[in-house]
Amino acid sequence: MKASKLLLNNRSVFILLISCCLSFLTFPAIASNRFIDTGNGTITDTKTGLMWVSKDNGVPINWPDAFEYCKNLRAGGFTDWRMPTLAELASLYNPNEKNKNGYHTIKLITTTAQSCWSSEIHGYLAGRFNFTHGKEYWLRQSYSGPTRVLAVRIKK
Repeated sequence: MKASKLLLNNRSVFILLISCCLSFLTFPAIASNRFIDTGNGTITDTKTGLMWVSKDNGVPINWPDAFEYCKNLRAGGFTDWRMPTLAELASLYNPNEKNKNGYHTIKLITTTAQSCWSSEIHGYLAGRFNFTHGKEYWLRQSYSGPTRVLAVRIKK
């Protein structure tokens, strides 16, 4: 009788351990469902409430022109686009995923360069987020090398 109870307890512990391990395997699938392709050139992040354009501006751009680009953008039927903060850009970084151009963003976002400008400035420097290394960098606002802009808005 005691041996059967011990076997039952060992089996229960084994099943519990397997269930826990399997639940960890499902979290990445759930996390990836946080981003929704709305079908109009925008991606909605259900966790943050942000709506992103699905692709960057596509050409090298300096910070002042990136600011104007976002301010004047008309996409997905919306006109209230803006430049993202460094933290907002970082929320798109996923070291375990790559978009079609090989950068570590969610697959629904197309970036054509490794870095995108942020809205944050300190004097003549502006922040940009690097989707290859997952880090922020500061460059002079006039820099127009291989940096893009990815517009964002708050979904209302």
